[in-house]
Amino acid sequence: MNYSFLLVPIVSALLAQIIKMIINAIKGKFSWGDLNSYGGMPSSHAALVISLAAMVGYFEGWNSSIFALTIILALIVIRDAGGFRRVLGYHAEELNNIIHTLNPTEGYKYAHLNEIIGHTPLQLFAGALLGIVVTIAYILIF
Repeated sequence: MNYSFLLVPIVSALLAQIIKMIINAIKGKFSWGDLNSYGGMPSSHAALVISLAAMVGYFEGWNSSIFALTIILALIVIRDAGGFRRVLGYHAEELNNIIHTLNPTEGYKYAHLNEIIGHTPLQLFAGALLGIVVTIAYILIF
């Protein structure tokens, strides 16, 4: 088995998470938890699935069935990250606002919800671009 089909996309996703952590550190919000966070710039989900699709396309053929399958998978993941999960973030923001209006003793019963769990189109594009760049770098180096 060619493990590069696993390793290159995973490296793309990890690199996206590291970039997220660096961006937040520059903003004065450093946290090791950013290595395992949702949302933000760039999208690690987009980086991972686009890197996988690019690896499969290059090594298995751009007109192969498996490449078509990886493109379908990438579209589903990217649509979910930019659509459904982004809407969940809006809902979390509204629920947090409601919780803050409660009596302080009642409000503490509810955990603060993470509001940044989806992606903007720019974050998705940046993640996809990162996935392509990492894949091209792998192809050129190895």
